[in-house]
Amino acid sequence: MTSLADATPITGRELRKLTRQATEAHGGGAVGELFEEVYTFVFSLLVAAAMAFGATQLLNTKLRPADAEAVLDPAWLGIAIAVVAVGSAVSLAARLGPIGLGGGEAAWLLPTPADRRGLLHPRLRIVTIVSAAVGAGIGVLAAALAGASGSGLGLGAGVGATLGLATVLAVARTQVGRSGRAAHPAVALGEGLVVLAPLLALAVVLLRPPAPSAPPSVVALALVAVLLVTSVLLLISTERHLDGISGAQIRARGAVTAYAAGAVTSLDTRELGRALSITSQPDSRRRSRGFGWVRGPLTALVSGDALVTLRSRRHVIAVVVWGLVPIVVTLAGWASWTTLVALLVAGYATALACAEGARRAEMAPVLDRAFPVAAEHVRRIRLIWPGFVLVIWSMVTVGVWAALTGLDVGEWLPLAAVAAPTFAAGAIRGAYRKAADWSKPLVANPMGPPIPPGLFGMVAKGPDIVVICLVPLILGVVAVASPVTLLPWQLAATLLAIAIGTHVPDPKGPFAQAMGNQSGNRS
Repeated sequence: MTSLADATPITGRELRKLTRQATEAHGGGAVGELFEEVYTFVFSLLVAAAMAFGATQLLNTKLRPADAEAVLDPAWLGIAIAVVAVGSAVSLAARLGPIGLGGGEAAWLLPTPADRRGLLHPRLRIVTIVSAAVGAGIGVLAAALAGASGSGLGLGAGVGATLGLATVLAVARTQVGRSGRAAHPAVALGEGLVVLAPLLALAVVLLRPPAPSAPPSVVALALVAVLLVTSVLLLISTERHLDGISGAQIRARGAVTAYAAGAVTSLDTRELGRALSITSQPDSRRRSRGFGWVRGPLTALVSGDALVTLRSRRHVIAVVVWGLVPIVVTLAGWASWTTLVALLVAGYATALACAEGARRAEMAPVLDRAFPVAAEHVRRIRLIWPGFVLVIWSMVTVGVWAALTGLDVGEWLPLAAVAAPTFAAGAIRGAYRKAADWSKPLVANPMGPPIPPGLFGMVAKGPDIVVICLVPLILGVVAVASPVTLLPWQLAATLLAIAIGTHVPDPKGPFAQAMGNQSGNRS
């Protein structure tokens, strides 16, 4: 009779097999349902890829003006997008792990005597497949913007897939031996590459170098081969050292990944930003501030919002990068609608980076309730810091646009300063928006999982007043109308945006509020 001590310990692969069998036994379902889900996913992916390719080809033709003093060739744009993609991949992989297990998996699998290498092998395989697939898609996009076609797109996909694979696997290999939840050094490296991309585009439009020519097919194939060999070596080395990843790292990174995945599924940008900030915010600081200038709720809230932004490297980088985007588009000599789109998107993204204090206050309402100030006044106070930053940001971007297009800068600066608080009002409105209600019956979604009712209306809160209340500025940029004539209209629209963005809705709802007023009048 074999004793318990002589029994062969279960391996990670066997434990995963037993867990999968138990899950399938309790889950039910049929093979047809699995085939339907796979078919829907593949079909949706192909349709999305075809639409993206068609839009890229159309954009590629629209971005090539016939006559312009300064032109940013789309080939340089493709290179800039590739740099942004590599930087984003490095930063995102370092923030998410990339090797980790969610809360349930970590609590169930890690305490067992099974080998950790066998437990983490499926996670490494998923990371490998996803990084290669996303890299291939971005490679095709960059090649299409550079004017490639046919075999050029295939080479772009190959370079993108192998580059993305090597980048993410390099981060996964450096995860071995790390402990704690401190920020990974690769986060700073990735953020540096993201900053480098608009600076590269700015240097191109100022120095006007000749458009880069496509590399020969032999060179591209050699690069793919080198990246592929590097990826294989990194994959083998990482797979052999999976046992060296600490349990704390696996739990922490798995929790962040699950947090971010839930935010993406819910289309909740607030939660996604919080998930990406978890691993980049230090637990303690070497220096602290005395806050001697704080004299009341107003200065306390404004100082807190300012320090939250300035102490976050990601938000400071976002303000700088998004400030360069409209300037690069203007210097490129593209169509006026591209400048307008860049200005709106970059302005709202900058406002979101400066409104992190309001986002945290929505998550923890005790931050607002700690002061003897009404909720609507608190939102107006939280509008001060992003409004101040956006005034400077808008005056710089709109002033540069006016100077490069030969307009009077002095006439456009007042309009830019008056329009800037609209971005801040939209960010405050989006920060305090009500979360989606998942307790109600879900709505069928042909493109993915079911969604709660009112989800898209929730996501639109914030950008809606930015687009609507910036109509005077939009008319000025597109139609080059007189800024003096548009200034009073923009002032009225900005005041309306501030009123909407700082409004606190009644939690009872309009119907219950009306019924309460009627009962009060009767009494």
